[in-house]
Order: sequence, then structure tokens, then C-alpha cells
Amino acid sequence: PVPASDAAWANALGDYRAAASRFHAEVARAVATGEDIDQAAADAHAFAAVALIGIPATRVVQIGQKIRAADNLVNLGQLYPNLAEILLSDVLGLIGIADGEERLLPHRLH
Repeated sequence: PVPASDAAWANALGDYRAAASRFHAEVARAVATGEDIDQAAADAHAFAAVALIGIPATRVVQIGQKIRAADNLVNLGQLYPNLAEILLSDVLGLIGIADGEERLLPHRLH
């Protein structure tokens, strides 16, 4: 069975990816037509990003996904190019993990 935190993360990440895809499609449509971006698509993306950021991370890669969601939410990359990559590299270096898929702690022993 999947631990609740992993299931919650997977659901939040799925919701975020779906909202981000919809938002990117909406941006492309607005650019092509010269119309405004649908506010509901922008709001759904923001809501999904905030929800993802609020889920506790259990893997380093999830920290990277949070950083990327925050970057997309407030467009930090435009102000600070490569910020997401720099932060993730710093986190990985500080905890001595070379693979972002590696668990931070071992599974609980029963």
C-alpha cells in the first residue's frame, strides 16, 4: 500500500500538472488571439501550486517540484534566472544526496 503522504503528494502533483498544462494552453491561446487570459485558468494554476507547496515533501525530488511550482507561481525565474536549479542543487549538496529520487529517511521499521 502507498503511504498517505505519498498518495497526497501524487494527487497534489497530478492536480498541479493538469492546472499548469491548462494554464500554458490558455496563455498560448491568449497570445495567438490577442485576448485576455481566462482568469479561472490562472486561478486554478495558482491554487494548485499553493496546494502542492503545502504538502510535506518525503523525497528530495519533491522539494525540487515545490521550487519549480513556486517559480512558476510568482515567475521568480524572470527575476533570478536559474534560481530553481540553484536552490535544488544547494539542497542536494547540503544533505549529501546525489540522486533526487532518493528518500531523505529510510522507511519506518515495524
